[in-house]
Amino acid sequence: EVRTTGKKYSALSSFLSGGRYHYFSLTNPEESADLAMKQVDAVFWGALMDKSGIRAFMSAKKQQEFDSLVSEGQTPPFELEAIKATFADLYEKRADMMEEGMIDLFRRLSWNYKTNNPVRMEKKLIVERVLNSYGMVNNSVANELDDLIRVLSVYDGKPIPEHRHGMYAVIADAMAQKDSIVDTEYFTMKVYKKGSGHIVFKDNALPLLDQCNRVIARAF
Repeated sequence: EVRTTGKKYSALSSFLSGGRYHYFSLTNPEESADLAMKQVDAVFWGALMDKSGIRAFMSAKKQQEFDSLVSEGQTPPFELEAIKATFADLYEKRADMMEEGMIDLFRRLSWNYKTNNPVRMEKKLIVERVLNSYGMVNNSVANELDDLIRVLSVYDGKPIPEHRHGMYAVIADAMAQKDSIVDTEYFTMKVYKKGSGHIVFKDNALPLLDQCNRVIARAF
C-alpha cells in the first residue's frame, strides 16, 4: 500500500492501531474488516487523484468535496469500473466545474472595495484572505485562483496548468523570497501583509474576461 500510493503511512496499519477514530474489534471482525478496506480504498483513491492529473479539471469546491470523502473513508470501492465511471463523469463535467470555480471566486469578492464591480470582473480585483492570520498562504483561496487561471487558459486555447504547480506554490515561493508581487500568465497580484491580494489583469486576459463575464451574467 505504502509503495503503491507513495504515502509515508499505511491506512491499514493506522486503522488496526486505532487511527482515524476506528479500532479493530475482534467481537465483530467482518464489520471491522469492511471498515479497514474502506480506509485502504480511500487512500488509493486519494493517491490516484493526486497522480493522475484529473484535479486539473476539478474546481476548488469539487476537490474539497472529494478530499472529505477520502478523509472520511466514504469513497467508492477502488475498482476498475468505479474508476472509469468517476473519471468519465469528471471529464464530461470539466467545463462546468471550472466555470463554477470561477463563479465561486467572484461570489466571494468583497463589495467593500470600490475596485470590485458586483456585476462583472474588470481589469482590477481585490481578493481577501490570500494569506491567513499567520501570514501563510490560504489553501482554499489559492485553489480558487487556480480555478480562475484554468478558465482563462481554456478560453485562451492553452493547456490547463498542472495542479501540482498551482497558485499555492507560486504565492508561497514569492513570500519565501520576500517578494509581494506574484506574476502569472494572465495577471499580477500584489499580496499585502493584511492578507489581501490586489490583482491586475494583463492585456492578453482582457478579452478572456469578457467570456468570464458572460458566464457570471448567466449565473446571476
